Amino acid sequence: MTTPRAFGAASMPTRSSDAHARSAGKCAGLFAGLFAALTIVGCGKKDQAPEKSALPKSLGAASADFLATSIGNGMGLRVDLAATSTVWERIVVDDEQGAVLLGRDGTEAVALRTRDLGRTWTSMRVAAKEWSAWGLGTDGSLAFMTGAREKQPKAPPAAKFAPPRRAPVLDAELWTADPGDLALSGPRPFFPDQATLKDVRLPSGYGQPARVEGGGIALLLDLKAAPLIASAIGEAAPIGTPIDKTLRERFVPVPYGRPAQLVSVAASAVRVRPWPRPADVLGPSSVIPGANADANTWAQLAAGPQCEWGGWSVVRLAGPVPRLVGIAGERALAMPLPASDSDGLGCGPNAVVTEIAVVDPSDPQKKRRIPQLVRCGFDGKCSVPQSLPFVVWPEPHERSIKAVPTASGLVALMHARAGERWGLYLGQSTDGGATFELARAIGEGKSDRGHIDVGAVVRFQSRVLLLLSADVTGTSRRGWYVLASDNDGTSWGPP
Repeated sequence: MTTPRAFGAASMPTRSSDAHARSAGKCAGLFAGLFAALTIVGCGKKDQAPEKSALPKSLGAASADFLATSIGNGMGLRVDLAATSTVWERIVVDDEQGAVLLGRDGTEAVALRTRDLGRTWTSMRVAAKEWSAWGLGTDGSLAFMTGAREKQPKAPPAAKFAPPRRAPVLDAELWTADPGDLALSGPRPFFPDQATLKDVRLPSGYGQPARVEGGGIALLLDLKAAPLIASAIGEAAPIGTPIDKTLRERFVPVPYGRPAQLVSVAASAVRVRPWPRPADVLGPSSVIPGANADANTWAQLAAGPQCEWGGWSVVRLAGPVPRLVGIAGERALAMPLPASDSDGLGCGPNAVVTEIAVVDPSDPQKKRRIPQLVRCGFDGKCSVPQSLPFVVWPEPHERSIKAVPTASGLVALMHARAGERWGLYLGQSTDGGATFELARAIGEGKSDRGHIDVGAVVRFQSRVLLLLSADVTGTSRRGWYVLASDNDGTSWGPP
């Protein structure tokens, strides 16, 4: 899609704000049902909110402001916040009411943010090159970097349990946003000596900027095969600080946790220490007990955390004995997970949900394998499901599952597609993941028209959000819609 003219933010008016509630009290006679909570109509005020479109009358239908589904109605997001072709690559829940969804739509990177449990949203959109990455500070500040990759022949396939290979990154431009900013400032070059650019790079092709204490921004690079931390404060030019080679550690170019921690692999151990401030030397590291590094551990850590909640960054390390590794400041944990070929992982404040494959009980030959969801607490205890979260289509199809733990169990969405047939289903457990309610169909169809898809599932402390995309009825465009549940997925409505 076309990159917007300014790489700034677009904010959506609150649809259930205190100001709206006060106006609704003065106009109570003019409202009925859902419109009493969501719509402001004339009360003789000159500064009325824009009139909202009507609530769709049939399930699956959508206006610019509402989506009607079988589980409840969703609130529409403004069209200029993010394209519905955006793929959300990271979801960071940064506090009890705030979250940032980070994604890409072709050559554009997007940060979609809420600070009030999904009631209002802002976005920052910026042109992106082949490599791009976001960094988040504990105060809500953002850093965005993008750069070119080295031209290389097609890389050989990655080893089993290793993430896809990436071409080295050759340069980086930096954009920043302080807490409360509605736009990114930039760009400016970040690699420390442009004259020697050919020697400074991200050889693994992976990397994310770290927002370190004191307002600094840092990125782990290589200079002629030696590790180097490039860092800067404010508008100052970046400086490069070599890392002592005698440490015999292989450093991961992605920060984990907030405040940012620098992770490394040394022999069979995974070690962690705080990211140093600009020009500071590395401090001492500590071993994460139970992480047990193997030949693929560094590459899996370098691919980045799979989910981020509060100060925690969590990653599933695949292998003969899968492990969960979590890092949050000076805290860290490692524990075994059930064996799985899936890399799906959803997290909350004290638990994760992982997808495994089990034998389909309806298959007489016992060869077909179907998805199962397991909830594991940070105490190392995992559920033993006695039922299945979804009824899986018998015909060949593509499917994806997004799941998060809740206080009582878990919530999951499964999207399935076979040719033009599609379905989006909600699974729920309220007994810690032991059993599942009968899955509910959010939408089903036999053509692209009216297709509902899931972009993200977000877990707050006491609320779950669904970000869905759907066709706007009577138009040729699609929109994003948000549904919220405050009772672990039993009932849904606008946030």
